[in-house]
Amino acid sequence: MVFLIEYAGSLFIYLLFYLRMPFVYGLEKKLMSRRLPVVNLACICHSSHYIKRLIETIFVHRFSHGTMPLKSIVKNCFFYWGFAAWLAYYINHPLYTPPSYGQKQINFSLITFLLCEAGNFSIHVELNNLRGNGPKTRRIPYPTKNPFTWLFFFVSCPNYTYEVGAWISFTIMTQCVPAQARCRSLPVYGNSHNLGHLQGMALIGAAHDSRGSGSQTFQLLIHLKCCRPQT
Repeated sequence: MVFLIEYAGSLFIYLLFYLRMPFVYGLEKKLMSRRLPVVNLACICHSSHYIKRLIETIFVHRFSHGTMPLKSIVKNCFFYWGFAAWLAYYINHPLYTPPSYGQKQINFSLITFLLCEAGNFSIHVELNNLRGNGPKTRRIPYPTKNPFTWLFFFVSCPNYTYEVGAWISFTIMTQCVPAQARCRSLPVYGNSHNLGHLQGMALIGAAHDSRGSGSQTFQLLIHLKCCRPQT
């Protein structure tokens, strides 16, 4: 429920600014009607990102009891909704100017954004499949035939790598400072959120490994401990 409220709120708030309600900007109707193509494209990208998150939350992700307490809803909603409003205010402002390098910059960023979104979704599906049929079944993630999963060769949490890539692309496409700030807020949150889950999978793999590959599990644990963010 908490995640649904976070994502639905971000989606609604951005659309509120995109529609340029008079109480938001308070400018003349002549200016209010002017909207650049990149502004429309940014709205589509932002909306599709959070629609994807809503779909994943309902159909892909599996949550155990107490995944996130309801008392955290205020803090998390402030983060998601605040950034959505900050982004939307500047990108949808009637005086917003297009990126410096024009359509080439927009097209390149759009392609990168779509690839990162597809990669993020692929990793979420793959992580969901690791659970198998039993609620207590856990497996260590490995690359598959899906090219988007090949990032497992290089990083422990490629879903966050793709997430950061998507927001970097969005930043370049809109050339907007709030989007850059949103991107910089992701890596530490992502690592701390997922490290415990991956370490748990590694420990379970070590306990239940019947093929004598415990050394690989140990190496994964060492890697995870080394990449823990400094506090």
